[in-house]
This record gives sequence, structure tokens and C-alpha cells, in this order.
Amino acid sequence: MAVWFKWGYPSHTMPPETALFLPPGVVQSDPSPPVPSGPPFGRSFFENVLPQAINSFCTQVVCESPIVELYTVDGGRLFVKAISGVSDTWVALHTKREEYDQDVQVFIPYTAIFRVDVHPQEDNDQGGLGFLAIMADEGDA
Repeated sequence: MAVWFKWGYPSHTMPPETALFLPPGVVQSDPSPPVPSGPPFGRSFFENVLPQAINSFCTQVVCESPIVELYTVDGGRLFVKAISGVSDTWVALHTKREEYDQDVQVFIPYTAIFRVDVHPQEDNDQGGLGFLAIMADEGDA
């Protein structure tokens, strides 16, 4: 059986045509960054990130009852007053809708959430809008 050599390699152990040859001492870096495992607005966002972001926002900007707006992929907009519950696939939100006098509880799958905005309560009457944030230092007073 004849073994052919090409560029110093036996033919049966030839590197693939797409092989990358690096100089001695150089190592290839990981070509792909880690990919997030779920939607950006998932359970962790509503349990950890959003409450801390609201508290942090209110320490930087004067607001006693910040307005949290949630936009859905179908163009809907909700004014969030509180987070009622979370699961692995959906969040339950205590919301205020402009067309209702009463508050409404809404269950939304994480994949339907497009954007979340936090801003201070405006001077004009918002009809009971505003997030029911419980600041950590209020319990100490």
C-alpha cells in the first residue's frame, strides 16, 4: 500500500481543506460568544433585574411612583403596577388599562414582550398609573 505525502502529511491523515494553521505558540480563541438561553425578558428579568432597575432609577431621578410600560410584539402597551407572579414561560402583571376603571391582572408569555420602559410619573393626572415599588429602606424607617 502506497502512502502519499502532501505538505508533510500522509494522505490518510491530511487535514481538511478548511484547516487553519497557526504559528507556534498561538492558540485559536473561542469563535462564538455564549448565546443567551432564553428570551431577554424572562423569569430572571422580572424577579431580579426589573425591581432593582426601578429602585436604582428612582434613586437617580425624583419619582415616588415610577411608570413602567410594557410593550408587546403585537403593538400592545400595558402600564404595569406590580408583578403578581412568574413561571418559566409567562409573567402575571397587575396592570392599569386606559379603557377600564379597575385594575386588571394579565398573563403574558415572555416571548410576547418586546420592550419595557421605566420613567418618572408625569405631572398630569395618570389615573392611578405607577409601579407599586416597595423600597428596601422604607422598612427601616
